[in-house]
Amino acid sequence: MYKKIIIKIGTGVISKKNGKLNPRVLKLLVDQTACLRKKNVEAIIVTSGAVGTGKGLITIEDGTDGVVKKQVYAAVGQVKLMGMYAKYFAKHGIFCAQILATKEDFRDTEHYQNIKNCMENLLRDNVVPVVNENDAVAVAELMFTDNDELAGLIATQLNVDAVIILTSVDGVFDGNPKAKNARVIPEISFADIASFEKYVMPDKSEFSRGGMLTKFKVARELAEKGITTHIANGLSPDVLPDILAGKSVGTKFLPKEK
Repeated sequence: MYKKIIIKIGTGVISKKNGKLNPRVLKLLVDQTACLRKKNVEAIIVTSGAVGTGKGLITIEDGTDGVVKKQVYAAVGQVKLMGMYAKYFAKHGIFCAQILATKEDFRDTEHYQNIKNCMENLLRDNVVPVVNENDAVAVAELMFTDNDELAGLIATQLNVDAVIILTSVDGVFDGNPKAKNARVIPEISFADIASFEKYVMPDKSEFSRGGMLTKFKVARELAEKGITTHIANGLSPDVLPDILAGKSVGTKFLPKEK
């Protein structure tokens, strides 16, 4: 079993078809994370969903600049999103903490070390860090490709055992996921990663910035650094405990030795 993991929860997992937040799915994933935490697995959550949450709370008039709309949705939605994480974790007697980051925090040595120290101290005190990109202040040149990239940076920063990327598909397929004969590739070794990249489809959801190409790229970079990556469907029942129990769920990227 892994001792320290990052759980990246994608927009497509905790959002409804209209892009608004799905509280039921969020609660299920918090419940699973809490169970792992009680088994002494240190967990860091990298979450999307602030913008979608904001869309469900306020209406912005037509004609407003797209960046401005996103910033307002994120600023309003982040409060609600973190409130829900706090409420669901509290039912298990667990505290969580909010950390908002931009690319600048990983370019500056002092900021980088401050975030690292903060998250290590939270984990030491049995608090679950919940990390999100600070969309309320981020502009194009300061934005991550998406939260997959952010999860990868934190994974290296904290030297975790594994990153579990939860998405709305079952993993990496050996063809078009919509084709009837397409199958999930259960395991990809570090030596074979390049040969499997041809199977990755460039699709992404309407409400997210990333896609499977970004996830594959992050998994490849983490494998190079000795960190295991899982890409799995966050809507599957017991997806987190099943992965940590060693069951074949989604696609597992085997790394080279650290």
